[in-house]
Order: sequence, then C-alpha cells, then structure tokens
Amino acid sequence: MSAAVVISRCSDTAQFAAILALVHDAFGRLTPPSGALNETVDDVAARFTAGPVLIAEAEGELVGSLYCVLKGDGLYLTRMAVRPDRQKQGIGRALLMAAEAEARALGAQKLTLRVRVNLPENRAFFERAGFRVTGQGQDPGRPPYEAMERPLTDFAP
Repeated sequence: MSAAVVISRCSDTAQFAAILALVHDAFGRLTPPSGALNETVDDVAARFTAGPVLIAEAEGELVGSLYCVLKGDGLYLTRMAVRPDRQKQGIGRALLMAAEAEARALGAQKLTLRVRVNLPENRAFFERAGFRVTGQGQDPGRPPYEAMERPLTDFAP
C-alpha cells in the first residue's frame, strides 16, 4: 500500500455522496447485482449514525470505505469498498486493521461479516486476514452468504 493512503473515521457528512459513489463503483461489477446499488445518500447517513464509517484517502481522493456497527460482542463489518483501480494495493487490509482498532476501542470481542458464497476470492481475502466461516444463510431475494468472524485475541496486526 502506498504510504500516501490514510485511514480515518468519516467525520464530514459532505463525504456521503462520494462514499456512495465509491460503493456503487466497487459493487457494480457483481453478478447477481448487489443490493448496495439501490442504496442512497440517506442510507450512508443511516450507517454513519449506526456506527463508524471508515474511509481510506490518497492524495485527497477517496479510495476505500467500510461500514461498521456494534452487534452484541462483535463489530459487524459491511460494504467494504475499494476503488477498482486501487484494489490489490493493501487498502482493504488497512481498512480491516482500522476496524480492529475501532472494535477494541468499543470493547468488542470479535469482528464479524458476511461474504457471498459466489465470491470465493472475497472469502479467501478474509481467510488470509484470520476470519473463519461460522455459518451460512440467505436473506430473501439475495444470494447465499457465509458468516465469518475473527476473535480479536486470535490476530495481532
């Protein structure tokens, strides 16, 4: 990852439109299409209210984002997005490390997430980061997913 990439908590509501555009760009190539493509700036605002929204910036440009929300004893991560031309440069990994710091600050015991069954490369990414499959499911009208988690005690950055 370039040293110029900075991960922080979003604190400026004026960034919501840019975050939404980034998520749409990152999720726009999925088949079947992701529900993320139906989200609006109001949905980003709701996620911002629910928990930390992490952003990655390089040279003043938004290149990544991750929504987080405390659920029980875990910090649930969703909609990790990295600008397509910046993928495979360590930005996702940096977002995960920042999410771990957020989880620890909030007193969470683990990180949790869901990954689509039809995206084995995403599952492999999270497995390399220490996540393990803990279950499967499917919400109405959506593709099947695997639930994954990583206890914070099992991994040191």
